[in-house]
This record gives sequence, structure tokens and C-alpha cells, in this order.
Amino acid sequence: MGTDNGDSAAKAGSEVGQPGSMTVDEALDKIGLGRGQAFSICVMSLFWVSESMQAFIFFYLPAAMNDSWGTPPDTVAWIDAAFFMGAFVGALFGGWSADHFERRPTLLAAAAFSAVTGVACWWAMDFWYLTTMRFLVGLGNGAFAPASLTMTLETCPRKYRGQVAMAVAGFSAATGRLLASLLGLALYDESYNPEYIRFGWKATLLICTIPIVAAFFLGLYALGRSARWLLIKGKREEASDALHALALKNGTAEFFPKGTPLRTTEDDTLAVGEWRDGTYSRMLEPPLSTVLLLCSLSHILIAVTYFGMIYALPVYLVTYGARNHWSEFEKDLVLVIVASSEPFFIFAGLQAIQWPGVGRRITTVVCMVGTAIFCVLFNFHVITTVTGSSFALAFTHFFARGFAAVAMITSNLYVGEIFPTRYRGAAVAIAMSMGRLGAAVAPLLTGFLLLDMPEMDLGMWSKIVPLRIYMLFALLAGLGAWFFAELGLETGNSALPDHESDLQGQMTHKEFGGHLAQALGHTGGEDSPLIPRRRQDGGGNLSSPERGLRSQDSGGDLERYQ
Repeated sequence: MGTDNGDSAAKAGSEVGQPGSMTVDEALDKIGLGRGQAFSICVMSLFWVSESMQAFIFFYLPAAMNDSWGTPPDTVAWIDAAFFMGAFVGALFGGWSADHFERRPTLLAAAAFSAVTGVACWWAMDFWYLTTMRFLVGLGNGAFAPASLTMTLETCPRKYRGQVAMAVAGFSAATGRLLASLLGLALYDESYNPEYIRFGWKATLLICTIPIVAAFFLGLYALGRSARWLLIKGKREEASDALHALALKNGTAEFFPKGTPLRTTEDDTLAVGEWRDGTYSRMLEPPLSTVLLLCSLSHILIAVTYFGMIYALPVYLVTYGARNHWSEFEKDLVLVIVASSEPFFIFAGLQAIQWPGVGRRITTVVCMVGTAIFCVLFNFHVITTVTGSSFALAFTHFFARGFAAVAMITSNLYVGEIFPTRYRGAAVAIAMSMGRLGAAVAPLLTGFLLLDMPEMDLGMWSKIVPLRIYMLFALLAGLGAWFFAELGLETGNSALPDHESDLQGQMTHKEFGGHLAQALGHTGGEDSPLIPRRRQDGGGNLSSPERGLRSQDSGGDLERYQ
């Protein structure tokens, strides 16, 4: 699937500048946003709902597992870590698969794998079997994520692209977390008997697989193909057919009749069948490596902050609530209020990314800075002191959690829009895998810093006050904001790049990479000790892939890579 050949390249040469042709972005703008994308959006939303339910359901199962297996609550954290480590590995594989074997089959294969392994959790009889199955469930959930984002970006008109991609991941994930919490609340019958379980905890895991099973069967019918991926693979007729099928579903076939040729460039003609580098190895070279490094570093930092706050707040409320004579209901109410922040902030983020002069990058930076500020305010009880109310604690955490949620989503969106189609899936996969790694590290890091070890004399470090860990979160969020600000590039509603030459104007931007790019040698003449320079042949000239990416009107701009 997706095999290139010389005949495709020769045929493409005759289609350059063909009358009546249009680019993929021009075609999508004419086709518009309609029923065709709505079907796909429903499938993607079910993917994200299931992923979020699977990721958060074990937050509510320690008591039930202790009742049935005698598993200590701190041991359950390893099951959570296994899931996120599986998602880390799965994201890397899913991005590679989406770039090599197309988006649609990757999505369906990941959904089927996640559904089968999710159902297999029903037969768990011991801790290690369940931990293994949860790792495999995470593997499937992680694999679909990069393919889902790239598919959404590549099938929506540029006017709605960012908002649709952000809404699908944001609102669907929030819905999944809400459903997981409702399952957790419904597990025990508190009014009848606090120790009475309405249904087994294994049943909750089965319920969490329902959305992914529905997504698989609906996806067999609803998911289309990515015309942009088909085009860069040399399958131009199939790309045109995919866009025509989308136009038929949207009722706009008159704007893109069957057989409408897609405009090709010299880049398309020369690149088809010629590029043989590994996707991941190419991204470890400038300038793509600098973008990927900055995005990945910021993403893992904000992920540790986001998930760390989720784990740390309930721990802190135990002592804070007791000191202020809170009831259990009042502590649960604060947790619900804080969790409800995400939909409001995501909605605000949908508007912010469209504002002139703001866009994706500045929205992400502002949200990371906002997270850091409110973590500091939370740490020093500024709002509670000013208002004189202990419940004002929820206000600062409400804003910190909401800002962090938006930062995670918009940073993923940015990565998907800044990388060329040939590497988009892999780039999103690496950024998302860093987020999964941060999610896996967060409970272990938070638990270690909050751990009381009376048998060891560690002085003041034997137990960090839960409140003080928010200073660490503030530092991580602030550092992540700096990394992201260093990118100096904005994607906005511009056309998605298909080739590296489409990024020429941005990659030569004077602000690109900032101080970090200079430290890595991206803008200077010396080789970077950390990231290799672009490969050259023996004579110091660009190798054949680079020559294949040069368009006739690009002049000598690509010489900047040497």
C-alpha cells in the first residue's frame, strides 16, 4: 500500500499546471465542511472518548481492586503507568504506520486491537495479566491518536481545520473523563452500603471498550481516505476520487466533479518514487529536528504538569479539607468544579486560535504561562488569603487545570500543521508519545515526592508538603512555554505543507528556533554536537532527496540547509 514507482513520477510530470486543476486545499475549500466530515468526526470522537475513559478509569478502581484482590492502592498506580507506557510505544508505531500505510487502515487496526485487548481484561485473574493487558490497551489507544489528528487536519477546509481538530480531541476527551467519573461513582452504592459493589470492576473495563467497538464498525463505513497522503504517494487519480467521494457526501459534487485533476508541483513530480530515507531518521536532521525537539520538550513538560495536578490535588485536599473542616461531599465538589474547567477553556481556546495575531503558538504559550501563574497563586494561597474563603482554592486550580488542558491540545495541533504531509503522522506521534511519557511519569513522580519514608532519615526531603509540589509544576509549565515560544513560527489557517520546500519561507524566518536553534548550530556554520546536519554527498552538494525537493522557482534557498 502506498508503493511509489517511476511511472507515477513520469505521469505526474505531464499533469503539472494542467488546466482546470486545483490543489488539495483549494478543493477542500470548495467542497466545504459537511456531512462527509461529520461522519469522520463522529468516529474520531468515539476514539477519543474511549481513550480518555481507558486512561482515567483506574483512578476510581483502587478500592474495588483492594476488595476483590487485596491489591494495595499504590500498586494500582503501576497499572496506570503500564497503560501510559503502552500509549507511548503505540503512538510511535501509529505515526509510522499512518505515514507508510495510510491513515484509515491505521485507525481501524488500532481500534480493533484496542477493542480486543480491552475485552480481554474481563478474564484477568491476577495482577500481572491485568497489567500486561492494560499495556496492550494503551498500545492500541496510543496508535490511533496521531493517525486521528492527521486525518482530521487533512480532510477539513483550512478555515475550520484548527477548530475541528481541537474540538474533536478536547471535548471528546473531556466527555470520556466525565463518563469515567460517573462509572466510578456508580460502582459503589453509598446510600445502601459503602462496601456494596453494584457491578464488578471488570464490568467497568468492558463498558470503557464500548466506544472503541462502535468506532471500529462505524469507521468501516464512515472513514474516507486522505487525498493529501495519496497525492504525495503518487496516487493522483485515487486522491481525486477520494475528494469527489467527500464532495458527494457533502452535496457539493458540482464544485469538484469526478476526474477533476489535482494540481501538482515540481516537488511532487521529482519526489514520487525517489525518497527512500526513513521517516524518523529524516526528522532527526535540521531544520525539522529543531521544530520536533522544541515541541516534544514543551509537550512532556506540560503533560507532567497537567497529570501531576490531577494526582496531587486529591492528596492535598485530605489535609487541607481536614484543617478547614470540610465534609467529604465538599472535597468531592471541589474536584468536580476543577474538572469542569476543561470544556470552558477549550471553547475559549477555539476562539483564540482564530484571532488575528494570536494563532496556535501564542495560544499555547499563553496557556502554559497561565498554568504557571495559577500554580504559583495556588501554592501561596493568594486568592484564599485575599477572599478569606478556603473554597477559593478551587478558583486557582480551576484556571491552572483549564490552561494546561488547552496547552496540550493546541501544541498537538501546531505540530500537525507545521510538519509536511510526508512526516506529519510521525511528527505528531513523537509529540504525543512525549505527552504519554509525561502522563506515565506524573503519578510516579508525584507519588515519590509526596511519599513519607519514616524508616529513612532524609530530613526535610522525607516528605514534601503536597502544596509545595505546585511550585515544581509552575517551573515545568514556564519552561515549556519558553521552549514553545522559541519556535517563532505560526501556522494559522495557511495551507498544510506537503513538502519541505513548502516551508522555505518559514524555515528561513529570522526568529525561527531562537536561542536554542543557535545553541544547536541550526543557524550557524558549525556542526551541532547534538543533532546532525543535513546529509551531503561527497562533493558537498545536496543528496538526491534534497534535489528532489527543490522546485524550479526556489532558486538557491535550500542551500541554507548545507
